[in-house]
Amino acid sequence: MTESNDVNSAMFAMLDAVAPPLAPYTRDRIIDELWHRPGLSTRDRAIVTLATLIARNAAQAYPYYTNKALDSGVAPVEVSELVVHLAFYAGWPSAVGALAVIKDVFASRGIGRDALAPCELDLLPSTAIPDGVGQDAYIGSEVASVSPALAHFSRDLLDQEIWRRPDLAPRDRSLATVTALAALGQTERFPLYVSRAIALGVTTEQLGEALAHTAFYGGWGLAHQAALALGRSLQLETGATQQLRDPTTL
Repeated sequence: MTESNDVNSAMFAMLDAVAPPLAPYTRDRIIDELWHRPGLSTRDRAIVTLATLIARNAAQAYPYYTNKALDSGVAPVEVSELVVHLAFYAGWPSAVGALAVIKDVFASRGIGRDALAPCELDLLPSTAIPDGVGQDAYIGSEVASVSPALAHFSRDLLDQEIWRRPDLAPRDRSLATVTALAALGQTERFPLYVSRAIALGVTTEQLGEALAHTAFYGGWGLAHQAALALGRSLQLETGATQQLRDPTTL
């Protein structure tokens, strides 16, 4: 029996001992249905789930889902980069809390330092990361006028360095970021990140499927809130695209 099967058996034994109905819901609705829906690959679902768990600081679930991510094609360096990325969106304590558990998973699989994210590396060109709707105006006026320090770190560190690190594809960063913001209930900036995600190749179907994971792993209220924000963001995205195509607006 593999380690993940051992964890599965222990989890189902715990569910049966305390909340028996959760066992069939977990097996039938999450494992057999959610994870096998065709709108999002298993690899993407693993990234989305880890992003949700780290955002929610759900440490007990890290071992199983880190192993599932690695078994689903997420490379160790991508898991490492995902934690680095989410430190900026979920906060340092949540990222460090994840590292404390994930390091044991890496050790058990013989994953060494040479397979993880390097500290220094050549960044992707700045043109690889689209700005998204309203980014420059938001940072330049609303943020800088209140917190010049936040504007500085947002531009020079988050946008110009973290997003340009090459060991996690920009498209995957976008998918993870939208999911983490949904799981945190921080949907005010969805227009920027949804616009960026679509520009990087994330489809609207994939974004919708990611919110189903938010529901199961982060909570239904947060998922519904994010769905409303996603709908508004897509309307803005459609309007902006139509305006660009209409020569009378130029």
